[in-house]
Amino acid sequence: MLRPVALLVLACLLPVAVLSGCDETDAVAVRVHLKEDFSGTVRTSGIAIPAAEGSVQQASAGVDWGSRVEMICATGTFADVNKLKVCDIAFAAGNGGEGIGYLQVTIPRGPDVRWPRAFVPLDDAERKSVAGALDPSGKADSVGTMIKLEVELPSAVVGNGFVGKARGTKTTMENGIATIVVPLDVMSTPGDPLVWHMTWQR
Repeated sequence: MLRPVALLVLACLLPVAVLSGCDETDAVAVRVHLKEDFSGTVRTSGIAIPAAEGSVQQASAGVDWGSRVEMICATGTFADVNKLKVCDIAFAAGNGGEGIGYLQVTIPRGPDVRWPRAFVPLDDAERKSVAGALDPSGKADSVGTMIKLEVELPSAVVGNGFVGKARGTKTTMENGIATIVVPLDVMSTPGDPLVWHMTWQR
């Protein structure tokens, strides 16, 4: 629950066409647009198995429906990124001196952390069974195995890296956008938090 954030929650069943050309990490993501004054916007997306057939399935005929999955999205604003928490993922920003701004994202790890199950409340068998609903190409054998955190900084990224060990984690940066992709299963095992650092020219 994002208490510091004024949320506009959008429950959305995305058409297959929306994700057919995307990486599977696009299904589970946190996207932050950070402004120079440390305010900004946040968008989240996660997946879940719906409790009942959707309106399209109920209104259709002549089809034997298989796997079903819904993508649940939310967007909101925050006044101070230092007060922002997405589940138990925490953010901190400031002035690093010499005209450099920094953002630090702490991603906790362990069997008791909340964020992996909040974004993907599915077990391994369920993640495999619903893969076809999001990827009609059949190339994905599972969905919801990774989470993508993407930050659009106020200006071009100067530095982008993380401290900690989590097999399969990778970072990229392009223009003013820094991205880290983290495997959910690894982060559900005991270990130290993953701390992601970004800097930009102020």
